[in-house]
Amino acid sequence: MVTGSTLVCEASGVFRRRRQTFDVAERIDLVMAAVFIRDELERMEHLEEHLAFDFVYASPSAVVDGPLGLSDAFVHYRHDEWRHTLLRRTSHVDLHHAFFRYSWERIENGATVMEGWSFGTLNTQGLISRIVSFDGLLLEQHAARK
Repeated sequence: MVTGSTLVCEASGVFRRRRQTFDVAERIDLVMAAVFIRDELERMEHLEEHLAFDFVYASPSAVVDGPLGLSDAFVHYRHDEWRHTLLRRTSHVDLHHAFFRYSWERIENGATVMEGWSFGTLNTQGLISRIVSFDGLLLEQHAARK
């Protein structure tokens, strides 16, 4: 259930592991961190906690399905440890009617190497169901990099 900018995740007592309240921004930040967790079981547990089973991620370089697809989309960053890569949200999360948007940056070795923005949707349980990302905060920035 979505209430304002906070969502409450509830499950049937049979399936409930724990009840948690997540701010949408917090949920996005947790997903951004989870894609870099080296342990596969731990990574997938975190992603499955915040992403819908039918989650879709679209970026300029790929379209992937499900939490496993998102995990796979970031595999080379986990394997190239020398990069010391992280994603960080650089704006507040603008949310209305289960649609959201925010800006982000990718940092490697302490330096910003890419900035961009994303928009997405939440499902009726408040899980992230779609994220569409664009490289470059402004169209001119992205065009200049090509």
